[in-house]
Amino acid sequence: MSEDADVPAISFVTTCKGRLAHLKQSLPRLAAQAEAEVIVVDYDCPECAGAWVAGNFPEVRVVSVKDAPIFNVSRARNQGGQAARGEWLCFVDADIQLDEHFAARALPLLQEGAFYLMASPRPDTFGTVVCLRSDFQALSGYDEVLQGYATEDRDFYIRLTLLGRVRQMLPGEWVKAIAHDRDASVRYHEIKDHSLNQRINATYVQIKHDLTRQFGGIALPAATRQMVYAEVSRALQHAAATGQPRARVEVTLPADLVVRLYGWQMKRVWTYLIEPMPQQPAPGPGIVAGGIPGWRAGVADEKGTIPG
Repeated sequence: MSEDADVPAISFVTTCKGRLAHLKQSLPRLAAQAEAEVIVVDYDCPECAGAWVAGNFPEVRVVSVKDAPIFNVSRARNQGGQAARGEWLCFVDADIQLDEHFAARALPLLQEGAFYLMASPRPDTFGTVVCLRSDFQALSGYDEVLQGYATEDRDFYIRLTLLGRVRQMLPGEWVKAIAHDRDASVRYHEIKDHSLNQRINATYVQIKHDLTRQFGGIALPAATRQMVYAEVSRALQHAAATGQPRARVEVTLPADLVVRLYGWQMKRVWTYLIEPMPQQPAPGPGIVAGGIPGWRAGVADEKGTIPG
């Protein structure tokens, strides 16, 4: 817990774009938390969530993002996280209700060197996380290259572990998901197909972390990430539009990784095949733990050395 009286022990960050009905149910419980500040990111919300918050919960801080018709949850969370002052951050979606005593119960359990997810069987709650603000800052927050539905949270947790932080669990009964229409989760995204968007994002995350291991460190330059994401999105959307059962993504390693061989040179190209899982998949070489529900990503062809 922070020893500075002016610094809240924990900051709760929630975002809203077209989810005002959910926010009206979840925000009262956030606002009731002890030793906490609450930040609502109004991400160009068509329902003017920020104005409603200011009028009903003046103690809650509002961060406004303008001229953003397409919702980017990573950017929205980053805007809130950057504005937060708490020692700990808790990112929680607008459709998640926390126990009214969440902060009082959680704060005594929080330890440096760890981050915390919820031990809930509901996949809706997977995006709820508590981490040190200093760890969030060290990672520059969520990866804003990711677009649309899913995987930005899993990617953030992977990078926290690469930072050396240990995943811990908080009781699942401290969170409750508000039921809603599945279409609401993609209403402000360019891709409306949940499964396709999830495959694109999960494939990108896998390739990104393969490249990260090759280069070392915990992050790739933004330009490299944008290039990889664009190619993954192009390949998987083309496969879906043309009815192909698999997609192929090629990534050429940069020129400074070319190997010189007695007057010859060897350029390295990683080729990924993304395809539906067989009924009873047999584990073996080439299977990458890509976390793509119902699909697998395999290294179909390689020129050079793929790190283990």
